Amino acid sequence: MASRFVYVLKESRHRKKIQRQMIVTSSDVNEKTRLFRVHRGVIRVAAVAGCVFAGVSIGYFANEAGIIKGFNEGISARNERILELEKEVSDLNDIVASKESEISILSQTVNTKTDEVAGLSSQIDNMYVPTEFPLSGSASMNKTTDGEIPVIVFKGSEGDFCRAAASGVVSEIRTNPKDNSDDSIAEYYVAGETVGSDNKTKEVKDLGFYTVITIDHGNGYKSIYMNDGDAIVSEGDAVFAGNTLYNLGSDNLSLGYEIMYNDSYIDPEEVMIISG
Repeated sequence: MASRFVYVLKESRHRKKIQRQMIVTSSDVNEKTRLFRVHRGVIRVAAVAGCVFAGVSIGYFANEAGIIKGFNEGISARNERILELEKEVSDLNDIVASKESEISILSQTVNTKTDEVAGLSSQIDNMYVPTEFPLSGSASMNKTTDGEIPVIVFKGSEGDFCRAAASGVVSEIRTNPKDNSDDSIAEYYVAGETVGSDNKTKEVKDLGFYTVITIDHGNGYKSIYMNDGDAIVSEGDAVFAGNTLYNLGSDNLSLGYEIMYNDSYIDPEEVMIISG
């Protein structure tokens, strides 16, 4: 059975009022038609309630739409900011890569300069080690001793000169006496004092050479040159490797050569470089 509601407005002639009635009908012929009367106040309340509900619904959905719109705008703004930050990060990465390249180049330059400085320092250090040959020309060489001191005696050629074996300062020039009778070198003992077992002072001789020049190289090394000629330098002079100390003539062709390291005499051949 199917039923239906019919809402009827009926005008009353006596009271000049509109009456509202609800009629319920059915398709079944056996069913009776029912009449419901609805007070107009109820209708008004229902209408007001419907309007309120519609207004609330519209306001709610409008508010929700505004929230969604604001949310979407916020997402859009954040996405734009993310893109800006990504661009800034990319630019910073490019700057970092450029700086890393510059740092790499500077590091290579510093390493090169460090190697150059180390090489120069090594060269400078070598300048103060008495490795050079002490004569300007070729010479014969004879190893001997001055007491217990190892000495090399060179025999050069006239016109050659004795030269400093390394850079340093002339710390001492010692001149020994000559025999007045024949102007020759006498036997004497002046090189340095040692104390013997008997507590008596003993001296070491300078192999009879007239002039003794000592150069202090400032690194523990001292080179000692003994010759019968006159010194070309003076005490306190700064000399470089190769500077002339004596000129060799017919009467002073021999040169005695000693080396000290940390106040101990060593074999000059341990340090000296002989080429040719």
